Amino acid sequence: MSPEELAQEANQKIKEWVVGKDKLVVAIDGYTGSGKTTLLNNLVKLNSEILPVHFDDFLFSRKKVDIKDFELGYNNYPEIEKLVNTFRISNMSYRTKIFNADSGEVDTPVEYNFSKQILVIDGIRMFHPKLLNHLWDRRVYLDGDTEEIDKRRVEREKKRWGDKYFPETHPDSHFKHLTIALKKYREEYKPEQQADFVLR
Repeated sequence: MSPEELAQEANQKIKEWVVGKDKLVVAIDGYTGSGKTTLLNNLVKLNSEILPVHFDDFLFSRKKVDIKDFELGYNNYPEIEKLVNTFRISNMSYRTKIFNADSGEVDTPVEYNFSKQILVIDGIRMFHPKLLNHLWDRRVYLDGDTEEIDKRRVEREKKRWGDKYFPETHPDSHFKHLTIALKKYREEYKPEQQADFVLR
């Protein structure tokens, strides 16, 4: 199924879920590189009521985190929770600062339009019971073959980072620790079983 077809299926479900609601919050979960951001970008094209939020925009400064601590300490969960809870009760614009991948700091101003009816956030470990799972009204899981996804992701990261790319055999590799944590998450919490809708 093409990315556009996946988005059409997901949008149909979202339109069903939002009926009778003032606000709807949907989380898209999936393995790193599975196409979550592509799905969200395509959803925005199909549905003008969707406010897109990216989990990776809410990383802490690189100076404040241990690269190996992907379980609980890498993202600014309180800020995401504040954003979602404010969205539920407000139609005003919401201003904050998000992570800048180039500087490694949280220094990029952003404004979210809370007049939208539907907030959709894409990211990893969205259904983790110790983190943010309690925030979502509905859950979408993007499933796929992790070996094939890893191959595509490595090619993407090599192209993005060039000489700065660390292979996953390198002790400082970001993705070495990330993929370990994600495979553990899938085994322990079975996110596809928690989802309201699974896309493959």
